[in-house]
Order: sequence, then C-alpha cells, then structure tokens
Amino acid sequence: MPAHAALLLLSCAALPAFLAIPPARLDREPPRATLRLSGELEGRLEPCGCASGQVGGLARRSYRNQQDRSYDFLVEGGDLCVDGGPLDELKLFTTLNILDDRRARYDAIGVGAGDLRLPFDVLEGYVQSFPELRFVASDLAADGEPGLPFVPFVDLAKDAHRVRIASLARATPVAEVAAARGIRLLEPTAAWQRALAGVADDALRVLLVHGSIDAARAAARELQPRPDLVVAIDATEHEPPRAPELVDGVPLVHPGIRGRFVVDVTIERGPDGPRVTDYEAIPLAGSGDRPDRFEDAEMRELVLAHRFEVRDDDTRARMAERRATATGARYTGNASCAGCHTDAFIAWQGSKHAHAWETLEKAAEDRYGWPVTHYPDCIACHTVGYGEVSGFVDPERTPELRGVGCEECHGPGSAHVDDPAAHPLGRIDQSTCRRCHDFEQSPTFDYEQRWKAIEHR
Repeated sequence: MPAHAALLLLSCAALPAFLAIPPARLDREPPRATLRLSGELEGRLEPCGCASGQVGGLARRSYRNQQDRSYDFLVEGGDLCVDGGPLDELKLFTTLNILDDRRARYDAIGVGAGDLRLPFDVLEGYVQSFPELRFVASDLAADGEPGLPFVPFVDLAKDAHRVRIASLARATPVAEVAAARGIRLLEPTAAWQRALAGVADDALRVLLVHGSIDAARAAARELQPRPDLVVAIDATEHEPPRAPELVDGVPLVHPGIRGRFVVDVTIERGPDGPRVTDYEAIPLAGSGDRPDRFEDAEMRELVLAHRFEVRDDDTRARMAERRATATGARYTGNASCAGCHTDAFIAWQGSKHAHAWETLEKAAEDRYGWPVTHYPDCIACHTVGYGEVSGFVDPERTPELRGVGCEECHGPGSAHVDDPAAHPLGRIDQSTCRRCHDFEQSPTFDYEQRWKAIEHR
C-alpha cells in the first residue's frame, strides 16, 4: 500500500465517530411534511347565505387548493355527513366528486360516525365509485368476506416527504349491518398498532381522531409509539385554534366545523420528538364585490347542479315526517293557538317569524338562483316541525305550517289544545332559538335583545 494511502486510512480511523459518518447521512433532513387539513364538513357544501360575510364552501376550497399549492398532501378528516338521510346521500356524491377533482385530488379521507350513519350499502357503493380516493378507518375491522371498503392506513409520499395516515372512527355502523358484515370496533391501542404495521422509520405518523377533543388528547398521551400529529375531528370546536396545542410533547390541532377553514400544518420529527414548524388556519372567505371571485367555477357548477337535483328528486318530501315528535303530540298550526293566546298571536303576526317562508321565497327569486324552498336544510328554519311527523311537508299540503309559527318554538300543540292544564307547552330559552340562530347563521344574535322584539305571554 502506498505510504500516503496508509496515512490517509490511519487519519480517518482516528477521526471522532460523528465525523466518520458518510456525507449522505450528515446531510439527511429530519422527516418533514406539510398537510392541508379539513374535516367535520357536516354536509355544508357552501355557506347557507343567511348572514353576510360567511366563510367556507367546497368551491372556495377547491380554488384555494389549486391557487396555493404550498402543501404536500391534502387530508380530509371526514364526517362529511350528518344523519344519513336522503339529502346526505345526494350531498356525499357531490362532495366526493369535488374531493376527487383531478386538479387537486385528496390524498386521504377519514371515516367518521356521521359518514357511517348512511345506509352501509350506499356508503360502500360511493367508496367503490371513487377508486382514486382512499378512505381510512383504522379501528373498524371485518371478519371474513366481503370485508370493508376502507383501509386501516394510507401511506403518502412526495419527493422526500413520507406520511402515514391513520384514523379512529370511534363508532360502529348500524347494529344490523355490523352483525351482517362481522364488523368490529377495535380499541384505540389495537387500532393504532394495526395502522402502524410495516411503517417506515422516516414516515411521519398522523392520527385523525373522531369524537371529542378530549378523546384526541387521550390518544396523544397514551398511544405508543407517539403520533407526530393528532387531528381532532370534533363537532363542538367551531374554529381552528390560533396555534397547535402540545399534549405531552405531541402537537394537536383541529380544523373547525362546516368546512369553513383549511389548516396548513408543517410537522417534522427531530431528536426530541415531533414539532410544528409552520401553522396557518385559513378562512375560506369570499369577496364583497363579487361573491364567486374566490370560487372554482367547475366546482360551483357541481354544487348548483346538486341543488336542482334535490328539487327534482323531491327530497323535500322524502325528508319530511321522518321522525316522531318528542312528546307524541301533533302539529296543529297557529289558528288553534289564536283563540286562547290572543296577545301572543298578535305579537307573532308582527314579527319576522310570521314571514319566514316569504323570506325564503324572495331569496330564491332575488339572490340564490336555485330552488331554496325545496332544500331541506333551508326549510327547517323557515317552517314548523319540518322533518317530524305531522310537521311541514310542502306549501300545498301543509300551508298552515309555513313560517316560524308558535309550535316551532313551543312544540306540537295537539295535546295542549285538548287539555291545556294537563299538557302545558314548552318554554322558550336560548337553546330553542340557537337551533336556527347559531354562530354562523346569526353571528350577532343577542337573546335578550331579540326576545324584546317578540316578547309575549
């Protein structure tokens, strides 16, 4: 061996261990990725329009995803549906068409309790109709065939960024479906171990947790190995936090509800564990001078087509009278109240509640451009008892239940009409009003002030 070669070999052997690492290892970056997160859509394809300045909407989301591509992966937490009724079936089909957009297709979709309220064969059919979309339910397992249309995890890779997505639905489908398909709900620890099978060391571990934010915190504290990020899909958290929460060293975020925000989170795993290096909660706002300015035109047309499909499918009638009333009484209309409650009836006649149906009709003509009076979500806050037995069905069959009448606030009155002393009607409180006058539809609602405008005994 030449003398200079031997000297070089001796010198390298004498180097400290960290300097003897090959250059490729010295340059290795910690695992890092940027996720654009959403979740808890609750069937809100776009803002209802009851108040000005509302944020959200799938057409705006699509526009944002295309115009601002500062993310590596698009992850939808799930709970795209609410109650599994006929309207949800139509909404979900439109939603999945938008999430499957070839220009900005979603990389992973969590499955939540809201989604599982759909008839299982309908949900399965939709999942199979969108083979490019991957639906994750790590804690749902099936014994034997035909199995489940969901996967226990999704691996995402882009350049050097690698992520494994897991999701805890924390709910089983309808009991008879679960029994027929042999569906089991795994405990979080077992589901997490299943979801991490064969995961690469340099893949970031992201967990979606449906249910309460406390359940998400518990997962961050208890699961091993620790997630690098936990995303809470929680219907009680209206808006994303100003900054990620740290739970025993694990970052936790949530995207709010109704698709009003998307959340950009950049995470990396360093020697001391995971950390968020960049975070932004992005409201999907419109423009005062042109409502469709920040909307993707193709996606907006899909939403508009959905509105007309709801009318043509007669979903309004299909969604009527689906539930029994809480007391078993029937709705009778305001005329049966006027005889004994004259002053209250006069107060109601002078209120905006009395003209709520006309407001909806006018909005359909002047502002919306689609048949609002056929859309169940809108009808529910402009009529009496819609969705319950003996409640509003349509203006022709139940004209006496148009508008927000007495029984919408006090409950169905048939038993009270027959025997007032034995069947007093319900009292009004803030929760009664908040069913419609919520944080989004009436953001400036003040109960004490508004009550004065309709006060009666």
